[in-house]
This record gives sequence, C-alpha cells and structure tokens, in this order.
Amino acid sequence: MNDIKAVFFDFDWTLFDHKTRSFIPSAIESIKHIHQKGVQTFINSARSYYALEKLGTFAKMPFDGYVTNNGGAAFTKDKILYQKCLPSLTVDAILSIILKHNFSYLICTLKNTYLEEKDENVRDYYKVFYEPRPKPMKEYSKKEEVISIQIFIEEKYDYLFSKIPSIYINRFFPLALEITSEPFKKSEGIKALIEDTKLKKEQLAAFGDDYNDIDMFSFVEHSVCMGNAAEEVKKKAKYVTSNIEDDGIKNGLTLLGLLS
Repeated sequence: MNDIKAVFFDFDWTLFDHKTRSFIPSAIESIKHIHQKGVQTFINSARSYYALEKLGTFAKMPFDGYVTNNGGAAFTKDKILYQKCLPSLTVDAILSIILKHNFSYLICTLKNTYLEEKDENVRDYYKVFYEPRPKPMKEYSKKEEVISIQIFIEEKYDYLFSKIPSIYINRFFPLALEITSEPFKKSEGIKALIEDTKLKKEQLAAFGDDYNDIDMFSFVEHSVCMGNAAEEVKKKAKYVTSNIEDDGIKNGLTLLGLLS
C-alpha cells in the first residue's frame, strides 16, 4: 500500500473531536509527517472553508487542496477547480422570500459565511452545531457567488421555496434547511482534484465516519472508517481504525503503511 500518494480526510469526528471540541494531537502530527514524506493531503468536509479556517484546521495541518460544503466546491491553494453555485436570479428569488417573511438566514460562498439573525431559531441551531460565528450579513457582497443558503425556519414554511426551479432543498435540522443548486457529493471533489493532480484511484486513501463519507469511500482504493462510526458506515469501508480519541488517524495511517 506504499503506492498511496494522496489522502482525503473528513473533519467532524475524524479530525475534530466534538466531545473535547479539539483536534487529536496524534492526528495533527501524523498528517504533518506523511505530508513531509511527500504524500498529498486534502480536506473533504461538509463544512465550509470559512468554518474550517476559523476552527484552526489549516493553521494546525498542511493541506494541498480542499473539498468543502460536502462536495459543493473543490480548489487548491492556486486555483478553483469548481464551485457549484446558485444562479444569481435564483439567489434573488430565495432572498426575496426570506426578506418578505423576515427569516433568519445564512449565505455561504467559497471562502466566507454570512449570517442575518432575526430570531431564536439561530440560537437553538448553534446550541447543537459547534460552528464559528459567521460574518454579519451586511458585509456580504453580491460579487461573491453563493454556494448555499441556509434558512432557519420550521418545516411548515418549506412550501414557500418549493416552486423555485432547479434547486435542491435539504432539511438537515428541525429548524434549518439548506438550498443548493443540486445534491452535493464528496466524490465530485475527489474526482476534480485527482484530475488536476493526475493521480489514479489506486493511489488514493480516504478517512471518514459518517453516511456522507460512503460516497467518498467508493471513489478511492483505500477507504478507512473511524472506529466511532455507525456499523453501516464501517461495512462500506475497506478498513476500520480505532476511535478518533484513541489515535484513530495515526493507527489508520499505520495500517495503510504510511507510518511505521
């Protein structure tokens, strides 16, 4: 397995432990070590770049490229490979409904996230999801293309957006839904990055723990599931490592022959 040239890492419960709200030290050192040996490292997360950056991810570990928003965008330090943005007219239609009803909402672009807080729905959301505070909406410029819009509303209001054409609505929380141009897949980001780097499937490995990582597992030769994952997810991976807090990344990289 020493032919592995690149490794993709999920974030939540793979690199970032929510019990302690911190990174696992052995994971940080292990990723630094394989990167120094010439293995390319990539983040592949449902999180936005803004959230990942503000949580200190890129200050702690070296990454050659980024798949963010669950595959909604893929880019390197030098270039944008793709970003699946909502058309400007669609954004205007969504915002028109939001402003008419005075809903709280969040706009996510390639590098930034903006929030307009109108009610307690936002506070309830952040009690459950550990996220860095977004920028205030007044700083948002229409020059930035929009990857997704989150709206903090109850399910009974979903119908307001159902007639907008060519959008995908994902209710991921009782008080929040996300609107994107299509369903995003982590594998789309991997595909774009390997086309850019000219790597082959058999040279790729990926670490994850959740159902949205199954798609990523299917696109690489060496898939590693964290020990803290659900059994259904473990069955979809080629290997299973220990729990995140039990040096799961370090042990997984050792299993792959990237660490001795």
